[in-house]
Amino acid sequence: MQGLVDEVRAGQLVSSTQGRDTERYYLVLSKSDNSFVYVTDGEYRGVEKPKRKNLKHLKIWPVASENIGTKIAAQMKVTNADIRSELAAMMKKLQEEPLLKG
Repeated sequence: MQGLVDEVRAGQLVSSTQGRDTERYYLVLSKSDNSFVYVTDGEYRGVEKPKRKNLKHLKIWPVASENIGTKIAAQMKVTNADIRSELAAMMKKLQEEPLLKG
């Protein structure tokens, strides 16, 4: 399971596969212990109170926000508006590129 945590990085697009938030899209804020990450969508789960999710309950998409990843790495403030705008851009990109669907 450690391999999955190493595969995920800050700014990575993920979607929930289990729980009340099934099919909701998030961006990864940080890694937690073992097989958990903290995710946010900037709306229901803001950056001030991210959701802790088990990687077994997430689908990891092959796209990540370089802007968010860079801000987190530089320990700059990431706002909910930043998350929402990046998530919207990534969702548009997913819908336009048929290879990323599924």
